[in-house]
Amino acid sequence: MSGGGVLSIQDMRITNEEVSPGTVPQWLLEHLISQLSDAKPYSDGGMSRILVIYPTTESRREIIELISNKGYVIDNTLHHTIPSLMDSIMSDFRMPQKLNQSSAFQIILHEECKKASANLGFPIINPLPEMNWSRGKTTALSELHAFLSSESLAKDWDGPGIEKFRKILQSLESKLNSTHDDFLSIRLIEKLINSERPFSLTDVDGIIMLNHSPTIPKSHIDFMKVISRHCPIHQLGNIGNIRLGEHGLRLIDEWAITDVSNLPEWVPKHTPASKSKENNVDRIMLHRENQSFEATYSIVSNFLLESSHKTVLIIDPNFENNKNIWGRGMKNLGLPFSYGEHMLINNSFGHWINSYLNLSHSDDAFSLDKLRAISLQQSLILFPEMPVHPKDERIRPIPDTELLTNIARSNHILGGPGALSQWLQSLSSNYDFRFNNDEDNIKKESTQWWLLCLSRWLNPLLSGFDRDSIKEFSNKGVFTNELLPLPDILKNGDDWFRSTINLLSEKMTSRSNVEDSVKSIAVIQSLYSEFSNLRSTQFLIKHNYPKMGPAWIDEMSNLIQKINIKISSSLSRNRVRILSCDQSLGCTADLTILANTSSNSWDLRVPKMHFIGDIERHENNLLRPDGPIRNARHNLEHILKSSPQVIILDSSFDDSNPPSTPIREWAISNNLDESKIFESVIDYSLSPRNAQRIDGLRLNDNQKSLRPPINSNSVTISIDIILQRDRERRQPQLASEDGYLPDENRNSIFNFDIKNMTRKTPKTFSSPRENVRWPVLSAITIDQNNSQKIKTQTIDPRPFTPRSLGINVNDSRNGFRQLENLNFPTWSPTRLQKWLRCPRSGWLTRSLKVELEDSQKEDLDARTHGDLFHKIHHNLILQTLNFKEKYPRNFDFDLVNNSPLNIFHSKIDPQILMQQSLLNLDDIAPWLNRDDAVSTNRIRMMTGMSIREWDEWLSNPQPVPLTGRIGRMIKAELLLENVAPIAIEWDLSLYDKEGIEISLPSHITSPNGESLDSIKLKGQIDRVDLVPFDIDNNIWIDKEGSNEVAPLELYKSSWKPRRLVIIRDIKTSEKTDIKDRHFKGLLEELQLALYARSWEIANPGDLVIGAGISVLGHETSHLIEKSSNLLVSKLTNFGTETEITKSLFRFLDEDESPKSDPFRAWMASRISVALNTSDRANKGFVNPIPQENNCKYCSVSNLCDVKLEGDF
Repeated sequence: MSGGGVLSIQDMRITNEEVSPGTVPQWLLEHLISQLSDAKPYSDGGMSRILVIYPTTESRREIIELISNKGYVIDNTLHHTIPSLMDSIMSDFRMPQKLNQSSAFQIILHEECKKASANLGFPIINPLPEMNWSRGKTTALSELHAFLSSESLAKDWDGPGIEKFRKILQSLESKLNSTHDDFLSIRLIEKLINSERPFSLTDVDGIIMLNHSPTIPKSHIDFMKVISRHCPIHQLGNIGNIRLGEHGLRLIDEWAITDVSNLPEWVPKHTPASKSKENNVDRIMLHRENQSFEATYSIVSNFLLESSHKTVLIIDPNFENNKNIWGRGMKNLGLPFSYGEHMLINNSFGHWINSYLNLSHSDDAFSLDKLRAISLQQSLILFPEMPVHPKDERIRPIPDTELLTNIARSNHILGGPGALSQWLQSLSSNYDFRFNNDEDNIKKESTQWWLLCLSRWLNPLLSGFDRDSIKEFSNKGVFTNELLPLPDILKNGDDWFRSTINLLSEKMTSRSNVEDSVKSIAVIQSLYSEFSNLRSTQFLIKHNYPKMGPAWIDEMSNLIQKINIKISSSLSRNRVRILSCDQSLGCTADLTILANTSSNSWDLRVPKMHFIGDIERHENNLLRPDGPIRNARHNLEHILKSSPQVIILDSSFDDSNPPSTPIREWAISNNLDESKIFESVIDYSLSPRNAQRIDGLRLNDNQKSLRPPINSNSVTISIDIILQRDRERRQPQLASEDGYLPDENRNSIFNFDIKNMTRKTPKTFSSPRENVRWPVLSAITIDQNNSQKIKTQTIDPRPFTPRSLGINVNDSRNGFRQLENLNFPTWSPTRLQKWLRCPRSGWLTRSLKVELEDSQKEDLDARTHGDLFHKIHHNLILQTLNFKEKYPRNFDFDLVNNSPLNIFHSKIDPQILMQQSLLNLDDIAPWLNRDDAVSTNRIRMMTGMSIREWDEWLSNPQPVPLTGRIGRMIKAELLLENVAPIAIEWDLSLYDKEGIEISLPSHITSPNGESLDSIKLKGQIDRVDLVPFDIDNNIWIDKEGSNEVAPLELYKSSWKPRRLVIIRDIKTSEKTDIKDRHFKGLLEELQLALYARSWEIANPGDLVIGAGISVLGHETSHLIEKSSNLLVSKLTNFGTETEITKSLFRFLDEDESPKSDPFRAWMASRISVALNTSDRANKGFVNPIPQENNCKYCSVSNLCDVKLEGDF
């Protein structure tokens, strides 16, 4: 016996008897009721006054309420658990009150340990004073000391850290005038050995200790032994094997009383039990363990219907992890459920207040994800309400998440130190105003205002660097240039916390949902109470706590993460209680259900403890391997007798979740070969989703569903992909005599190889342009001589018009049946391209706006890289030639005034052009000044400089040689001697706000000569160049040319152009081959042809004689597909010429000897594809086109049942 003296077994007055597991013996219950009305002392012939020790708090509540419901006034001092009896006797000895071991105390304790570590107080754990003492080490020592104290070993333990840790705890006890839990039992034992009977036991004649677990802490056993010195104890233990744990705890190893005459006099006379009570125990077999919930709900709902007074006890060994599942189930059954305690951080309010705290903290401070999340949440008020905008009431401090995403991407803002100033700098810049409309600018100023309010309100929480850097930013609106109202700056973190809590309290009290308001206010009060407790304790013990910045955030965040909050009150008043095995000991009901009994749910592993090895464990008899299984057997013995009817849900049929050891032993010992098998029924179904899931499981087992499906057609969903792959395999491939696919097979095609559009024409066949029929599709011809496969070229067969299967449900689901009201008023080339590639993807992303949220990557986004080069390239031309973006250049004026027509004719030194481009780069992307890996790599790539050379150049900008990609871009531009840029990013809406109308006459609308509705096109052309009629005589404009729109079939007309134009689409490419990108732009995409025709319509008299892709990559190349028009037959130095269309395209009404310009025919063909795409989209055909190129980068592929999957 540990303590201040020695207690022999003769000093202990302890007896025991065996009782049936389960309910409290009737004789004891009757005595507890009777003694309430008998005031006569036992010594004077009255009834003995008995104090009862319960194994759990819940069993104590149950008995108290049982007696109270009979109309008696309860004396709570006669009903205790061991911990509550300790508290009572502690008060008798007038010991200091118990220390509240809340999250606030854990922070105090950590700081004390940290100080001790710096003074080498823990030389084995932290051998160097400068080593970091983490919170994990404090927690590990705290858990170890609590465990050793519970086993009465802490005082003499010589393991690492415990001696110093005890001194720290004792020091805190002294400073706070409190008693720590870890010291309570040993001090009570010392006082009980050396003192008279405590007040709480003065009028108690005896203590009856109900059945307890065989593995209760040794300190509790020692405490009860010492109590027996002052008051006799009579133990009631289960009938069963002691070694296996079935019997339960015995304070001393003595035989159980079996004869009534041997019972202590104060114990009510009764006949000791010789065998356990009989009751009904059923086992129900489950196919899967997760059916435990379904089976339980079914049993409970039926049982409760029998009577309004019956009670149910549900016992789940894995209750803590399944708490939320049970809560939802009880709510669906209309029954109350007590969650007990849970972490504040798991509450929505706790989560968001912690997220708000950490917005400005850590390596991802003010990252896009954090800002986007905090802006979308509805739980918090981020700052006080601001006055109306001084100029435009449409501007409010509300962020636009899409704008935040675009800024993060284009400015490469990843988060971390300095991210806040990067955000503010980007939002304060008016660089993009010339591209934006009023609505965009309002969004930008609203977002700027929001972030300024946020940064000002969070000022005490910012790092010193962020606090200093944001002082440089004005509170003037970026759009209106008005001073924006901002919240006051708070002094420190505590002021911020109190003010934020006050804002939240006001919000909660104004909510219409009273229940939610009460819960939220309770959570706020718990947090504020813990915060106040922390500060008062720190003040009392003279701790210096952080006032602001990251250190304050770290302290508060740890406080929040450790706060436990109570959701609801006592369980025992509920008709249905759900408890863990340990909590259920001593509890009873009319029906008991033991659920989730697999070895995975009923964890019988020995817990691990820091700093306790196998040697210490065996020497001190700690953490015995058989401890958990003995406790589990004991709990099961009680559960099996806890009610007249007990149901065990056994998962033996589930190979992945075999039954736990206690269940397996019980089943074997009772020879339970046959048991009921649980079959899902719908009567108890708690939700439509649950019912459908159950039916799905039945169908999977080839059983009939219990109810008809909501949509009977859904049963075919699983075969969609099978049908799709089968159709793909069955696509016709063999050619007719001319080497191309027969026309009658066109509607059986719904994918093709893009490479077939650029394939060379086999010598044995005519090219598509000169073939008997046109347009043609690629096909395979088997060479009769060598059996080789010969493939021909193809003209883009899209949009595919595959035949439907004739299975109505499949055709409807896969977009072969028309949807209604999909008449799109305008199109952009990008939107058309999306629909062309895959109508399903186009519909989801462009019509329904369904897409994955952008996530910020460490490397520079490809779109940002592209935008960067676009802007540098555009600024080079605009600044040199002196005209504005979006608007056409006044070329006539420049000709008259002999202004430079292009970069080459400007005669500006290339090194000066390089200087200007580098200055533009710095203006557009100031983030490149950072010294991170991305900036270093991009600066080297674009400028050819190291980051150090770049910084030096920025401090003294001078002309430099042409290096890096920018230098190569300038070199390529200087080669374009015979072109004159006349528009950059020309906006089609300048001609018509509704969009430029594009149409084709039916006789040239491929593939079938149908009359199709026109489309309204919007967009921006990257670059438009003029080319001369005669460069030697500097003739750029033919004044005798027509003022009408150029006809597509120019070969049939005498129409003469006034100006000759080239359309360029600028692309940046890291990997794609330059020629492949040009091929793709001409043959796969629609943009070049649509923009070419749009320009001709908007500028009557202009003739587009070339179009192509300008690739700004490792090398810059301006590729152009040139018209065969004689007017430009001698044109040179306009770019790299290609002849892709020459052998492919002709007009639909031409024969195999075409006279048309292939380039004009190409325009008509691509416009036909666009019109057909729009027509099918407007009619509502949204069929998927699963292809490797489509599915690989599709943002909605996870929603598509027929997508292609695999490593592309």
